[in-house]
Amino acid sequence: MLLCLHHAMMMSLFPMAILTLFQHDHLGLSIAEIMMAQAAFGGALALFEFPSGYLADRIGYRATMILASLVSIAGWIVYSVAVGFWTVVLAEVSMGLGLSLVSGTHSAMLYESLANRGREEDFARWFARSRTYAQIAEGSAALGAGLLFGLSVRLPFYLMVIVWILNLGVALALVEPRYARRSVQKPVAHVLSLVRFVARGAPRLRALFAVAVVIGLSNFIPVWLVQLYARDGGVPISWLGPIWAIANYAVALGSVMSDGIGRRVGIVAVMFGCAGLIALGYFGMGLSYAWWGFVFYFAFNVSRGISAPLLAHAEQAEIPSGDRASLVSMRSLLFRASFVALGPLIGALIDVHGQHTVLLGVGGLMVTLTLASCSLLAGAPAPDESRPEVTHI
Repeated sequence: MLLCLHHAMMMSLFPMAILTLFQHDHLGLSIAEIMMAQAAFGGALALFEFPSGYLADRIGYRATMILASLVSIAGWIVYSVAVGFWTVVLAEVSMGLGLSLVSGTHSAMLYESLANRGREEDFARWFARSRTYAQIAEGSAALGAGLLFGLSVRLPFYLMVIVWILNLGVALALVEPRYARRSVQKPVAHVLSLVRFVARGAPRLRALFAVAVVIGLSNFIPVWLVQLYARDGGVPISWLGPIWAIANYAVALGSVMSDGIGRRVGIVAVMFGCAGLIALGYFGMGLSYAWWGFVFYFAFNVSRGISAPLLAHAEQAEIPSGDRASLVSMRSLLFRASFVALGPLIGALIDVHGQHTVLLGVGGLMVTLTLASCSLLAGAPAPDESRPEVTHI
């Protein structure tokens, strides 16, 4: 439960519902600069993602979560005094480092904690529960974002500093699980063996990584567009907090349904269903010019909620103990690097061509990639046929 609480507090992101407006209207950033700032965040994650996961497997998951809390406190302090593009970039890089320390560590610690009790099969349920609490926390924080923003444009950022100080206390209370911590004499050779493990030795894990990266990217891009999309469509700014809240509750709803749907129809069928939700989201927003066009955004949120727990459980079943945080972080690195490549380009295209045209074009690309990756997973070996061991050096 402490991991669920830590994740919920981490996602109590009071500034998120108004972040794009804060950057655009109060700091004077263009949409291209906003996407560049998010690319800096993604770049920091891409740079630190694998090293932080590798570090967690070596020094322990609890110590890594404590370090993540300290870095996150520093990042939100910088954001609370940001005055322009470069201070935003500094804050985003700091928070990117903090999140990279958590991303692979959280799921690895959860899986190993359950494995210590012989309850690995409950991972998807607990992962979904953690994600549900997190999305409810983020949605509830968004409900108060407009009021806080109205009182002071920086008040949501000050509050995040307090939240992370409390979360540091939660991290200190975590208990380190027992797992096969590897003694590595040649770290570079070991890292290369992990890359080979994914690239050549684990076809099912490779297919799962492809699906997770493409679906994650498809659902993540609209997150940074929906605020301006809704405002430009005539939606009052006071609605942005509730819209963000409902979106997060939709993710929570998808997470609650995820394990049950996956058990009934299987992971491949669920992922193809998520491809349909992604198509509905992009083409619905791109073709709609009415003020209520933002409702199609909720299709992305349901897709996120349903897909993440199933993919996370399937990944963990393919990853050997002692390398969990490293390999989950490797997948996260691929996702973040993809956003770094696409994010600024999409922002620049929107500045020139407008949101609707770009949403249709990006939608066509992402739906095609999603269907291709789902087909790759459908053709991958069954779980008990595809799990070689990593060579440890």
